[in-house]
Amino acid sequence: MYCPRCGSWSAQGAAFCWKCGGALAQQPPAPAPGPAPAGPAPATPGAAPVAGPWPQQPPAWPQTPYASYPPPAGALPGNWFYLSASGLATAITVFAAITAALYGIGAALGLAGALADDWETLDVSGGFIGFGLLALIVLFILLIVWTRRITGNLLPFQPVLELGTGWAVGSWFVPIISYWFPLRIWNQAWRATTPTIAPSIGWQWKGLPVPVTHILAWVTFHIGVVVASIGVPTEDDTSTAIGYAGFIGGTLVSVSQVLLIMVVRNLTARQDAYARQYLPAVAPAIPPAAPPYGAGG
Repeated sequence: MYCPRCGSWSAQGAAFCWKCGGALAQQPPAPAPGPAPAGPAPATPGAAPVAGPWPQQPPAWPQTPYASYPPPAGALPGNWFYLSASGLATAITVFAAITAALYGIGAALGLAGALADDWETLDVSGGFIGFGLLALIVLFILLIVWTRRITGNLLPFQPVLELGTGWAVGSWFVPIISYWFPLRIWNQAWRATTPTIAPSIGWQWKGLPVPVTHILAWVTFHIGVVVASIGVPTEDDTSTAIGYAGFIGGTLVSVSQVLLIMVVRNLTARQDAYARQYLPAVAPAIPPAAPPYGAGG
């Protein structure tokens, strides 16, 4: 059957959607054969329709997903429920690829300018690195939203988290700790969705291994951005050797974006696979945050 909230297909008889956690309307059993009841009187042309509870039958495919519907019955306090981060992962993939291309072109031009002792080439290299920084701003916003979502997605499985949804946003803006707390939150989400750990997760995730791509993506990005900024020409520069800095830094940033795409897509897919495996078992135990569709008149 299709979920009336997000439109995803779930197995017949499932009580909750595997993707968004919304309650699925169950089809009533067919009535026993019997005499046909008398039908209602034909409607008089121009008469007003009879009022009834809303919505009488939610559409299978909402025109605007996640809009015009109350929170699902399986929502946690604060309206947290499982919602796949696959859309955010796709957006991050696009902007990370754009950033990698811009920094990669800047790196190549920086090397060419340094070898040819050509300031004009270095200026163009600095321009591409500057555009790469603009793409990073958008990517930065997407990563904050994605980090908060993957942290909130853990809550239906009852983990004990070191860093919750507040830190998933705030850690990006606090000086010093912003250099490693977001990475800790990514690692926490990876460990907590280990397929062999069944809910309630509790502290079972502590100390489990994480892919080396997490730390590589994080370290190469921070080093690359700093080094690449040195390669952007200024009026005070007197040597085209700064092009080598642009080459090294731009290359590191490009590599970090490829690694970031791997991290985001793998972690998102891991969470979705975990939800498909365990969400049907834990969703009925989640306290309702809103009445089911049509309840309460």
